Amino acid sequence: MDPYRAATHNKGVMNGIDPLAIATGNDWRAIEAGAHAYAARGGRYSSLTDWWADEEGNLCGRIEIPIKVGIVGAPLESNPTVALNLRLLGVESATELSQVMAAVGLAQNFAAIRALATEGIQKGHMTLHARSVVTAAGTPKELFDEVLDRLIQSGVIKVWRAQEIVAEVQDEHRRAKTGRRAKRTHEAAMGVGYGKVILLGEHAVVYGRHAIAAPIPLTIKALVEDCDEGIHLLIPRWGVEYQLASNPSERRSFERPAGVVLDQLGLSGRPMRIEVFPEVPRSQGLGGSAAMAVAIVRALDKHFRLGLTDEQVNSLAFESEKVAHGSPSGLDNTLACYGRALVFRAGDPPLAEPLNIREPIPAVIGMTGYEGLTAKTVGRVREAWQQDQKLYERIFDQIDALALRGVQAIQDNDLPTLGELMNICHGMLNALQVSTPELEKLVDIARENGALGAKLTGGGGGGSIIAICDGDTDPVVSAIRAAGFQALPVRLGADLNGA
Repeated sequence: MDPYRAATHNKGVMNGIDPLAIATGNDWRAIEAGAHAYAARGGRYSSLTDWWADEEGNLCGRIEIPIKVGIVGAPLESNPTVALNLRLLGVESATELSQVMAAVGLAQNFAAIRALATEGIQKGHMTLHARSVVTAAGTPKELFDEVLDRLIQSGVIKVWRAQEIVAEVQDEHRRAKTGRRAKRTHEAAMGVGYGKVILLGEHAVVYGRHAIAAPIPLTIKALVEDCDEGIHLLIPRWGVEYQLASNPSERRSFERPAGVVLDQLGLSGRPMRIEVFPEVPRSQGLGGSAAMAVAIVRALDKHFRLGLTDEQVNSLAFESEKVAHGSPSGLDNTLACYGRALVFRAGDPPLAEPLNIREPIPAVIGMTGYEGLTAKTVGRVREAWQQDQKLYERIFDQIDALALRGVQAIQDNDLPTLGELMNICHGMLNALQVSTPELEKLVDIARENGALGAKLTGGGGGGSIIAICDGDTDPVVSAIRAAGFQALPVRLGADLNGA
């Protein structure tokens, strides 16, 4: 209808096609020229795509575009990255590659139209723009996430402001080293949830058995501020920027668990901005979703002065976890809320007793970098349990016995015994098919470099391992990092504020 709108429309189509052309060694400028000439073939510039509803009301899309590409030849074969990308695509002909490109263009066009017809094309762009500004400000890599958080929080997404924040953060770090730590303005208003590791008892805890878990010096913080309209959820470090849908059925991803909390507190109609500052890595089996739920509940409590007790905070976080994971045990949210080592057993009410760790336990968290989806692994174990309950109940009983023996080993400060129990527990979790080759590699590396015991922690399917050591953790940390994984030394049972 409008050639100017059509030009922007088709530019969005090419946003999908051009990168694929570049990645496969083809001339994206020729494809661009041909596409726009084809769009004007009737004497008036128009859209390359059509959208309509069929008789059943389904949305249908079609694209018609000339794409001349190749998959063989010296220019392509001389570039090893192009060859790799073509193998990843699995295309067997130039025609098939052109069809893939057209499909990508149509999908990109659909995403743009959906945004235009709903929340607007700019939604989600602020965090992306802010990242570019932080980069342009010359921010050191180790300060990037912190500067990004503060820049978005300031509301002034400018290079000069990012440079000011870099200077502020560097000054605070210098003060911290000399013991004169400067307190951030909003620190007292932030809600905090703790990350965790499970030493013994994963998956079995969902079925009423005991588990041992301890907090780690990684937290998730949240801050609530008033705004003019809508409820906005921002997680700058993860590139997340949502406006909460008022209809629960229309909520996506992070909107769903956060929405449950807001609904239960009667705050779904209050305009606000919820900004989340995660230290706990995403989907690494370290209790990130529970820590986020607790942080958001506590931030809402502080901002709106709700007067919630710890028990109420924990209960609301548990409801959020149900949405995130389906059938959680309640361990993650309880530990995220109270921030202390626990012996836990699900129930109504659950058992959550403080675990006396006489001396901090030297440990290493090894992270695969592969996201493990707890809901998926819990669901897989549940399906297997439903098919053979007698067999799996015996496995859960054995894991329960390990956890109870582990309590005694910790109270006796008997780390060799605790390590052996962890090794056995890992074997049982492997039998439940929740381990992965990457987790197995990390476990082997830790044990070969002096760890007393090592096992996966959390849901599995990716994520992390926990290894305990007899004193020095450096050999395990160095070996894990040398293998290309991330490693974090921790002292389980130590004061988190001083960790």
